[in-house]
Amino acid sequence: MPRERRRAMTSSKNGRKQMRPNRLQLEKHKSLFGLMAALMCSSAFISGAAAAPLPSCSGLAAQLLTGEGVSAATSAVQPAAGGHLSYCLVNITVSELAGQKDGYLPGQKQMINIGIGLPLSPADGGTGGSVGAWNQRIQDLGGGGYAGSVGPVTPATDARYVGSSTDTGHPASAGGTFALNPDNTLNLGLIRDFAFNGIHQQAVWTKKLTAMYYGEGPKFTYWNGCSTGGRQGHQQAQKYPNDFDGILAGAPAFNWDRFIPAEQWGEIVMNQEVGAPISVAKLQATTQASIAACDALDGITDGVIQDPRACHFKASALTCTGNPATCLTSAEASAVNKIWDGPPGPKAGERLWFGLERGTTFLGLDGPSPFSISTQWLQYWVNQNPGFDWHTITEANFAQEFKQSELKFHDVIGTDDPNLSEFREHGGKMIIYHGLADLLIMPRGSYNYYNRATKHAGGLSQVQKFYRFFPYPGNSHCGGNFDQPNAPLIDSSSSGGLFQALVNWVEHDAAPDSIIAYNNANPTLATVSRPICKYPDKLVHKGAGSTNVASSFVCQHESHDELMAEEKTLPDADLIEDRHDDHDH
Repeated sequence: MPRERRRAMTSSKNGRKQMRPNRLQLEKHKSLFGLMAALMCSSAFISGAAAAPLPSCSGLAAQLLTGEGVSAATSAVQPAAGGHLSYCLVNITVSELAGQKDGYLPGQKQMINIGIGLPLSPADGGTGGSVGAWNQRIQDLGGGGYAGSVGPVTPATDARYVGSSTDTGHPASAGGTFALNPDNTLNLGLIRDFAFNGIHQQAVWTKKLTAMYYGEGPKFTYWNGCSTGGRQGHQQAQKYPNDFDGILAGAPAFNWDRFIPAEQWGEIVMNQEVGAPISVAKLQATTQASIAACDALDGITDGVIQDPRACHFKASALTCTGNPATCLTSAEASAVNKIWDGPPGPKAGERLWFGLERGTTFLGLDGPSPFSISTQWLQYWVNQNPGFDWHTITEANFAQEFKQSELKFHDVIGTDDPNLSEFREHGGKMIIYHGLADLLIMPRGSYNYYNRATKHAGGLSQVQKFYRFFPYPGNSHCGGNFDQPNAPLIDSSSSGGLFQALVNWVEHDAAPDSIIAYNNANPTLATVSRPICKYPDKLVHKGAGSTNVASSFVCQHESHDELMAEEKTLPDADLIEDRHDDHDH
C-alpha cells in the first residue's frame, strides 16, 4: 500500500486500521451534536426538570463500575499533606479489550491502570469558583522508560489542573519483558497498550471523570511529558490529533525503533575495541576535555557548549602521554570517537543513527553496565529470546540488528510520522524541548524529526505557527546541568517557563520566540540567566553587559540551520521498504 494512503489511516484501540473522517464530516457531526444538545437543554428547561446533584469524590468509583470499560475503580479525597493541596484521587483499570483477537494471550485482558487527580469540587468543599478549586483545565502527565507505573498527579493538581497518569497496561517490575509471551511470541496487545492505547485511554477517561465530577468539561486540555512522555505527546499529536489543545514534549523517545538499539552501540564498541568498559575516571576526564575544547565556539567561555553539533573534538587528542588513570589508549580513543559518531551505515559517510554529543557524560549508556532498556529491547523485542547475549553483536553485524528493530516495530512505536496536519487543523500547539547534553536520548533525533516535520508542513514559517523547538545547551536528560553547571535549566513544571509559554500560546495566541531560563531551580539563587531561543534562531550577545544576564542577549532570527547537515541519518528502513513496495506495484 502506498505510504501516502497508509498515512491517511489511523489505528483503532486494538491496532486495526480505520479511516479517519474528513473535516467536512467532523463539522457535520459537530453541528448535529450541538443541535441535539440544544434540544435537550431546551426540553429540560421547558419541563422544569432539576439537574441531578453532582457526585462527591467517594461516589465516583461506584458510578464508574456501573458502566462499561472499567474493571476496577477506587475514589477518595486525599487530604492536604507535604505541601500538596487536597484533591480527589480516582484510580481505575480500563479493560476494553481481551483475548487473542486483540493480540493478548488466551484468557488475558487489557489492564490499563490510570490515576486521575481532581481538584476538589464544591461537593467536597472545594473553593475558588463555581467548580470549586479546579481551574477548568486538564494536564495529563507522561511516563518514562517502559512506563509500568501510575505516577503522582500532584504536579498538576497543585496548580489546580485535573491531572492524570497511566502505567500503559503492564507493571513496572516487568521492565521491557512484558512484550514477550512465554512461548517467545510477541504480545501485540500489551505492546499496543504501551505504544498508544494506554495514553489514549488516559486522555479519554480523564475527560470523562472531569465531566462526571464537575458537571462540565474542560476549557483547555494539555499534555506534559518528557522522555517516554515526550514520545507519548508526539504519539497523541500524530495518532489522536483532537485529544489535546497543547502538548509539551521533552527529550522525546520518538524514533523508538532506531534510537533504542543505538543506545547499545557504545557498549558494543567498547566490548569489541577494548574488551571491557572504559574506566569511569577516563570517561569523565574525556567529557571534561571535550567541554574545554568546544566551550568557546560561541565566543563565550562559560563552561557550556552552546551547540555540540559544531564540536568536532577527537578523543585521539587524549591518547596517553600523561596520567595513565585518565588518558586513553589508542583502542579506547577509537571507541570513544565511534561512540560520538554513532553507528555507521553500510556506505562510507552514512550513519544509521546518532551518537552521544561531545560534552555529555558517558555514564548513562556507556558506563560499567549497559542500559537495561536497550539490552531488554534486543533480548525480548528484537530477538525474542530472553537468553540473548548482546555481547554477540559486533560492529559488523550491528546494522542487521538495527534493521530488524526497524522492520518489526516502526509501525507500532516508531512515532516519527512528520505529518501533523490534523493536529494543526484542530488548532493544537506543541512545544518540543531537548537538553543538548542528554545522556540517554540523542538530541539530534529531535533535530531530525523537527526538520522532517518542517519540510512536511511547508517550511519554517508554516511549522512555527503550531510547533516550536527549544534546544537547551548543557542540559542532561529532561533537565539537570551536571557537567556544565552554568547552563540554564529546563523547567517544565506547571508554573515553569516552558509550560506557561505553551499555555499563553494556546489561550492567548502568544507564540514563544524564547524562554528565559536560569542555572538554578530557584531563580533567585541563579548565577546565570539566558534566553533559550526557538530553533533555528541563534543566541547572540549584544556586545555589552554581563554574559551571565539574559538581558545581554538577543535571539537572532534565522531561516535556515547551517548545521543541518550534521544531523542527517539514513531514512527508516521501513520507509525504504515502503518505497520499494510502491515502485513494484
